[in-house]
Amino acid sequence: MILKHQFTRFVLTIAVGALITIASGSIHAQEHDPGVILKQMSEAIAKLDKFIITGDGYVDARLDAGQIIEHSMDATMRVNRPNAMRITNRDAESTKEIYFGEGVLTIYSKTHNFYAQTEIPAGADAAARFAVDELGIDAPMLDFVYSDVAAHLLEDAENVEYLGLSLFRDKTYHQIGIRTAETDLQLWVAAEGPPLPGKMAISMKWEAGSPRSVFFFSWDTDPNWSGKVFRFDPPPGSTKIEFDPDSDQEGAE
Repeated sequence: MILKHQFTRFVLTIAVGALITIASGSIHAQEHDPGVILKQMSEAIAKLDKFIITGDGYVDARLDAGQIIEHSMDATMRVNRPNAMRITNRDAESTKEIYFGEGVLTIYSKTHNFYAQTEIPAGADAAARFAVDELGIDAPMLDFVYSDVAAHLLEDAENVEYLGLSLFRDKTYHQIGIRTAETDLQLWVAAEGPPLPGKMAISMKWEAGSPRSVFFFSWDTDPNWSGKVFRFDPPPGSTKIEFDPDSDQEGAE
């Protein structure tokens, strides 16, 4: 009986806490305009001539038997405006590099020591859009290289909502929900200091099981590097292969 009473008190505590959180979120939603927060974030990113985003991501996958499991990886994106970018993606089994520069995109697999190259439009906006739309590269970090990040994120938005404050990894963030016809996107923008995004969650609404991807970000807004960090030199023994835009360019997250 003691355990039963303790469990009942525990459940009631959670329930009361949830109600307080919901009420608090409603109050905050009245105080904050998500469009203003996204604009402030966009302006803060646009002012950065160079930056590094490091992050870890967790992506749902469905097994043949129907079980949903989670894959994890970490990624680093280096940006040197106006045209140089490099993304490094690692998981437990492989490391991939993506280079953007001088009108050429290069994907290199360290695991297999082969690379592929293709021409891309000049400029960060055009290169990022081409990489995602034409080449099928799935890299959420690329959302933050656009000259107007807010306009890009809201391009197909049907609804934008402020969801309240959220605490994770010892920092407080504004939580914003963006709904489109195909996806539900949540973005957490720092409420203290520079208004930079610290987390993104993407849910595919119409895919079986509504798979979800979650990414956490850390920003270095004053990095030091040499110009060579953005130049791809084929390693000894590497093999150049044909770029296949219809293949799964996995690992670019």
